[in-house]
Amino acid sequence: MKNNKGFYLTDIIVKICIFLILINIGFIHITKQNEKKEIKEAKIIIYETFSTYRTKAFYEKQKYIIKLNYLEKKIYISKYNFKPIEILQLPNKLNYTTIFNRDKQDIFIATITENGNVTPSFSTYIFGYDNIAKYRISFYGFEIIKYLKINIYYNKGDKSASYRGIVKYHQSWNKDNLFWKEE
Repeated sequence: MKNNKGFYLTDIIVKICIFLILINIGFIHITKQNEKKEIKEAKIIIYETFSTYRTKAFYEKQKYIIKLNYLEKKIYISKYNFKPIEILQLPNKLNYTTIFNRDKQDIFIATITENGNVTPSFSTYIFGYDNIAKYRISFYGFEIIKYLKINIYYNKGDKSASYRGIVKYHQSWNKDNLFWKEE
């Protein structure tokens, strides 16, 4: 009789362990799915903001100022008077930075010119929950064509593109990097 009680207790403990392992796997899966969704959302918000206002500026012959405030996780769009005409919220759990003049910028202001160009040229990185860069969005202003060009690159597995070391990483980055692919 005593042997059966021990067997039942062991059986219950094994079942509880299996249940907890399954819950943990489910939690990890849900977290990864949320991260992917937020990264995609952030990429779309940033890209669409510049794309939309590039087109508006070109057709309206109007300057737009875009302030990327990564401390607040917001994008402010304004005209020449800096009074926001639109404020967009970026996903809060992610980190972002703009690299400009070999430095990391937590607040960055870009101008979309009347002909749809951007000044200055810069790159923005979107980081996942692990603080590894998942996307690099580069904005180029060209004097010849006078129209903003946007390149989007996604990280296929480069773990060295960390939030803390992104300035050094950015300086050594080249588009032929096997871990990054242009969309």
